[in-house]
Amino acid sequence: MAGVACLGKTADADEWCDSGLGSLGPDAAAPGGPGLGAELGPELSWAPLVFGYVTEDGDTALHLAVIHQHEPFLDFLLGFSAGTEYLDLQNDLGQTALHLAAILGEASTVEKLYAAGAGVLVTERGGHTALHLACRVRAHTCACVLLQPRPSHPRDASDTYITQSQDCTPDTSHAPAAVDSQPNPENEEEPRDEDWRLQLEAENYDGHTPLHVAVIHKDAEMVRLLRDAGADLNKPEPTCGRTPLHLAVEAQAASVLELLLKAGADPTARMYGGRTPLGSALLRPNPILARLLRAHGAPEPEDEDDKLSPCSSSGSDSDSDNRDEG
Repeated sequence: MAGVACLGKTADADEWCDSGLGSLGPDAAAPGGPGLGAELGPELSWAPLVFGYVTEDGDTALHLAVIHQHEPFLDFLLGFSAGTEYLDLQNDLGQTALHLAAILGEASTVEKLYAAGAGVLVTERGGHTALHLACRVRAHTCACVLLQPRPSHPRDASDTYITQSQDCTPDTSHAPAAVDSQPNPENEEEPRDEDWRLQLEAENYDGHTPLHVAVIHKDAEMVRLLRDAGADLNKPEPTCGRTPLHLAVEAQAASVLELLLKAGADPTARMYGGRTPLGSALLRPNPILARLLRAHGAPEPEDEDDKLSPCSSSGSDSDSDNRDEG
């Protein structure tokens, strides 16, 4: 299994990781790597062996550095590859190094990759961005790193690699030296400084934004981070038109529901079949849900019935994000 396995089963991080770091050798090397190789001088003749290395599962040396949490090797690789497309190479699961760092909850690694120019809108085979994955595993500090503007000069060794404290305050106390890499002109032209905002609206293959994922996983702290970053609190998912409020009701997550209501989420929103959050709450055993909705002006069901739909029954939460919750 390449990189980190799918999140459909509960496992320790070590069990998700399968790589061949110890088998690194010249036989596996390819002639150069994306954005690297041709422009390197004779003194860097070793570079194609490292940056061209790919395991049978599609993991590059950068993937392996993240998987094995080998920080010195990571810093070494980033010193040469910052700002190049090498950062966004995907393994057989479609995972970039940034995806792996988010899954493992390694906030300092996420920050280094992000500062070096890793793409935050790249999706793995389930359509998840790194922010989606951080929401799935409740990696709050990783999400906090991603939900801020990218450093304006990612290849300047003096300010490239910073660490982040739990309260999201940057800490520049250590900054490993980076070797100037050759910038990729195509990447330079991309307006990537606003990518962090675009993450908020990115949808996985279930049509879920990071906020939908956080709500499904009943993660009030992650919902708070996404709210503060400007996530759309009323965006419906495409299958049945459930808004974050509907999803919070279906998850019976009272704390998340209250947080969304206080933040201004619309209690009158309807699914495609006409069901309101209150109509859905009245089918659930937790009376707090309906009480919260009524306190924030939710209309009483009129002719509802609130027509049952394939997505609105209490036992219908079968999407992949919900299956992975446990």
